[in-house]
Order: sequence, then structure tokens, then C-alpha cells
Amino acid sequence: MRMTEVTGRLAGLGGAKWEVHLKARDQIRAGADIVEMTIGEPDVPVPEPLIEAAVASMQAGRTGYSNGRGEAGLLDALAEKYSRTRGRPFGAKNFLCFPGTQTALFAVMAGIAQSGDEVLVGDPMYATYEGVVRASGAEMVPVPLLPEHGFRMQAESIAERITPRTRAILLTTPHNPTGAILPPKTSLPSSSWQ
Repeated sequence: MRMTEVTGRLAGLGGAKWEVHLKARDQIRAGADIVEMTIGEPDVPVPEPLIEAAVASMQAGRTGYSNGRGEAGLLDALAEKYSRTRGRPFGAKNFLCFPGTQTALFAVMAGIAQSGDEVLVGDPMYATYEGVVRASGAEMVPVPLLPEHGFRMQAESIAERITPRTRAILLTTPHNPTGAILPPKTSLPSSSWQ
């Protein structure tokens, strides 16, 4: 059977990373005292009011598909918040809502990067970042996040890796997995992009 290109691009990604996670889960079930810091799944119970609201919503008939862009009330609330906090108008059409971060990253990468492009990503990085970049056909270029800089991405480190093929910088704050937060005034000198 002939497979698509994305199958080859993603070959070998993820399996070993998940093995670490699953082994930790086995050890926790066996009674080991382990702090799990692998996949972003909360280690606290879901608040009871949230469970009650979800059940009430389903009992009221909300059991079908939602709008693929996000429900109108949520989109309107986002538009109102960002219009207020950013000081310029946003409309509901400026937002897309996704069921999770990886789905959102995949959609964004598919829309902005392709074969021949490069995407700069802070390293250390979350386990799936390489996969979402490579799925688009682009190459991932690691940018070291050093302890002496509080694991914050540095403009100089980015500038050293920018090439004519650079299409995007995957910049997360708080950074996953280090938790580093970029200060609001952090910027990359415009001369680095020329």
C-alpha cells in the first residue's frame, strides 16, 4: 500500500517519549512516589461544579457537534475581551477554537509552513512540537534555552538561526516544559530579520 508523505515525515517520532510516560504511570499504580511531569494532563480532580455543568448541559440536549470554529457565545466573549485588552477591535471571525493545544498547533503549522521551510523551536521542548512541525513538511530548528537565561529564548539565539528558509518561531510563554515566562517587553531586533 502506498502511504502519504506525512507518514514518512513522522516516522520514528513519539513512541519512546510515550514509553517514559507509560512506565511512570505503571510505577505510580504500583505505589511509587513519582511526580508526573510528562503530558500536560492535570493531576488534580475535575472540580465538582464543572462536572455538574457538563452533565446538566448534556441532559439539556447538548450532545451533538459544536460549530467547528467555536460556539458563538465563546467567540463573542473572546472578541470582547481582546478588543478591550488590546485597544483595537476584534470580531468573532478573528478566532478559532480547538479541542486542545496540539490540534491548534497542527492547524497553525499546516497553514503557515510547508516543505522547504524551517520553524525555530525552543529546546528543551514539549514532546509533540517536533511532530507538529514535521507534519507540515517543514524542518524544526532547535533554539537552545539555557539555564543561565532562565530558560527564556534569547534574541541573539534566534538571530543566529534565522535563514532565508525560516518561516516561523514557535514561541510559548509560559514555556512548555520549563515554565519560563517571557517578560512583556521582550523583543527581537528588527535588524535580525534583514
